[in-house]
Amino acid sequence: MAFFSFRRDDSAPRITLVTTMKDEAPYILDWVAHYKSIGVTDIVVFTNDCNDPTDHILRELNRLGEVHHRFSRVMKRGPHKSALMWAQYEPVVAEADWILVADVDEYLQINVGDGTLPGLINMHPDVDAISFVWKIFGSMGVEDISDRPVPRQFTRCQPAKGQPGEHRFFKTMYRNSKDFDRMGVHRPFLTAEPGPLKWITPDGTRLTEDQTRKALFVHDTYGYEAAQLNHYALRSLNSFVIKQKRGRANHQNGKIELGYWSKFDKNDEVDLKLAQAFGTAEAYRDRLFEQSERLVKLQAEAIDTHRRRAMRIKRRNDDIKAMLKAIQRLSSQEPEVGEAATDNARNAA
Repeated sequence: MAFFSFRRDDSAPRITLVTTMKDEAPYILDWVAHYKSIGVTDIVVFTNDCNDPTDHILRELNRLGEVHHRFSRVMKRGPHKSALMWAQYEPVVAEADWILVADVDEYLQINVGDGTLPGLINMHPDVDAISFVWKIFGSMGVEDISDRPVPRQFTRCQPAKGQPGEHRFFKTMYRNSKDFDRMGVHRPFLTAEPGPLKWITPDGTRLTEDQTRKALFVHDTYGYEAAQLNHYALRSLNSFVIKQKRGRANHQNGKIELGYWSKFDKNDEVDLKLAQAFGTAEAYRDRLFEQSERLVKLQAEAIDTHRRRAMRIKRRNDDIKAMLKAIQRLSSQEPEVGEAATDNARNAA
């Protein structure tokens, strides 16, 4: 680790986070700083075919000892699943006590104890896996790409309480044991004959035996009182434009259509908890800037590159023009979020 990083407590669990990225340059530093500040020990990042400063930022973070950056060879199974396949050969994965797979648009928010993963693990010392349920955060009508941290900028989300029977997807942190065969996008795959498993949502609710074998989501109760996985799938409108052009990480030829926007533009209520607690991550990021002037320059380049790219796509791409018109029609049909409420949320963050 770099000299300014939190000193490792040898008694603390070794937690390895695995992810994949393509053209995510503006969002990397805040995301890495967040996960390091909540107790992740190692971050393994696989990239493929990047056309922005993503690889340059990650190489610099790799030099500083903050991440393990790898160039991925993408197989037919797609970028995400290919990365997980290659990740199993990484020493920091093999030697981890716990493994978590999460994306750069997913921020884990822990609402109990000291707000860290080791603290949450200590609350449940006998569990084998903890599934963190998505809480989807919308665009809030923001158009431009900003250098402001995503959790501070986007503070409106879907209701904490779902409709009767509503299911929400999760991502899973699991103990690196003989009961789990390999990583999956949402959950690990079990071995052929796993032993009895204690698999919970973060509030301690235990998954049924059937759920532990195949579930990708839970119904009705989500464990948000203890922790939630904030999912900023859209960010701003211009960020979505770039994402739409890039395609989906989990599918080789996956397209992002209008339905994707509708699914993830949730602005029903305000949730400021992570926004107000993000100062620790910002301090971590600022220490990265202090150590590396190159990171400062790369971050500025990343913002500028994405702003220019979004404008170019919107100006030249007829499919995007049509989608933006459709999004505008959808927005005009939805209930108003409320300018006052939106402004209050932004100011509070």
